[in-house]
Amino acid sequence: MTIKRTGLLPFLLLPFLLMAQQDAETATLKEKWLKRKKDYKIETGMMVQLWSLYTTNQEVYNGELGQYEAVDDRLNVNLRRARFLMKARPYDRLKFNLVFFYDLAGRDVYSASVGGANPSQPNLGIWDAFFQYQLIKGSEAAWLTGGWFRPQIQRESITSAWSVNSFEKSMSQNYLRRHLVGTGPGRASGLNIGGLLQGEKVGLNYNLGVFNPLYTGDVANTVGRNYAPLIAARTTVYLGEPEMKSYKIGYQGNYLGSRTGLSLDLNATYQGQTDIFEQAWTFGPGFLLNLKKWTFDGEWLWMSRSGGLDAGEFDYLSETGHIRAGYNIDLKRFVLEPTGMIMRFQGGTTAEEQANAAAVRAFSGAETTYDLGFNLYLDKRNLKLSLHYTWRDGDPGAAGDGATVNQYFSQSGVGAIRRGNWLGLGLNAIF
Repeated sequence: MTIKRTGLLPFLLLPFLLMAQQDAETATLKEKWLKRKKDYKIETGMMVQLWSLYTTNQEVYNGELGQYEAVDDRLNVNLRRARFLMKARPYDRLKFNLVFFYDLAGRDVYSASVGGANPSQPNLGIWDAFFQYQLIKGSEAAWLTGGWFRPQIQRESITSAWSVNSFEKSMSQNYLRRHLVGTGPGRASGLNIGGLLQGEKVGLNYNLGVFNPLYTGDVANTVGRNYAPLIAARTTVYLGEPEMKSYKIGYQGNYLGSRTGLSLDLNATYQGQTDIFEQAWTFGPGFLLNLKKWTFDGEWLWMSRSGGLDAGEFDYLSETGHIRAGYNIDLKRFVLEPTGMIMRFQGGTTAEEQANAAAVRAFSGAETTYDLGFNLYLDKRNLKLSLHYTWRDGDPGAAGDGATVNQYFSQSGVGAIRRGNWLGLGLNAIF
């Protein structure tokens, strides 16, 4: 009986096999697999910021003597930023970006610029790595981005350093990035849905993302024993000419006279309980105004972390932002741009406020940065020379001397400092 049943099996399966063959033939006619674009190729590029800085008034704290001591004024030449890019669009609706970095090669940690240092044999790492998929064919209204990239929050954070017109980016971005993901580069793994809705004189750019920051726990490389993703949302309304005609997650500042328009931003984030805070949020507006030769931009964000795990119930609030302006002077072949910027960070300054800030690993005290200078555009933003002077002031609050409560008073690899001022000559190049 078993043999007979087994012998009948092929006959019972025959109709299904014939149907499968017919479906396969139909699929072949309709092209069974997605086809790569015939002109698909991987594009490569390089982006470099070469800085020559002369630092004055830098001081380092001597813990044994309980006082700040001046270091020698110095010239430092370094690669402030250096990137190698790879990107491609192998399918009509799918593209990817991969960016390597070897920033800060040659930086002297006693120079006054903000940042860490790269060893004598510079390290190479991943800066960005993400895919983007067009959810609606032929439309810029909805794109899904996934991978390792910046949460789409704060115009300064998501604008390239090659696109701002101050010598250095406003370090308000560093306060925000550390608040969001715990690190200065500001990247995290995540998913984001965003798009462009364009009208004749009014447009909308929106982003909504969920991210896993890995430095909000008691140990590195984890969200923590308590899991809470970071939710980030940003909306920009365009009045006049839009900032972009196709959806991107990188932005621009000076359009060199090609745009007349106003962009109004609204930013918000939320994260629930982690190992170091009960909840955290960010909220604030921003803007970009391009009036042919004039460029104005600015923003102000409030950042909150709530304690209560081991430190009692409290809400710690700090705030940061900047205002910046530039004017394009046409030199026939080139463009000269005088610019100015003010950056401000304001955190708690009383003993209680600073104790709360320390409990939730937030910055406190205050810092102000001023930047004045000139940019010479030789090939749009692809080749630019900059000569600027940057100076700072800071307030440690009740924490007093030797405290490392914010960027003005701390330097990785050194410890407590009072950050100095600098005269900088820079070359920005995109190849």
